[in-house]
Amino acid sequence: MYRNCFPGAPPLEMRVKRRDGGELANDMPNFDGYSVKVMLRLVAAWIAMGLRRPDIALGKTVRKPH
Repeated sequence: MYRNCFPGAPPLEMRVKRRDGGELANDMPNFDGYSVKVMLRLVAAWIAMGLRRPDIALGKTVRKPH
C-alpha cells in the first residue's frame, strides 16, 4: 500500500486476498490467507532474533539505556 514511499524496495512476490471479496489482478500469486512461504519467513526472522519477543512501546515512555 505504501510501497512507493520506500525507494529501492524489493519487487512484490505475492498478495493476500482482500477481505471485501474484491477481485485481484493475476500478475502475481494471490492467496486466500497467509502462504507457507510467508509463515516460514516469519519463523526464520524470529529464530534470527534468538526466539525473543521484542518490547513494543505503544503509549509508553521509551527510555534509552545508560
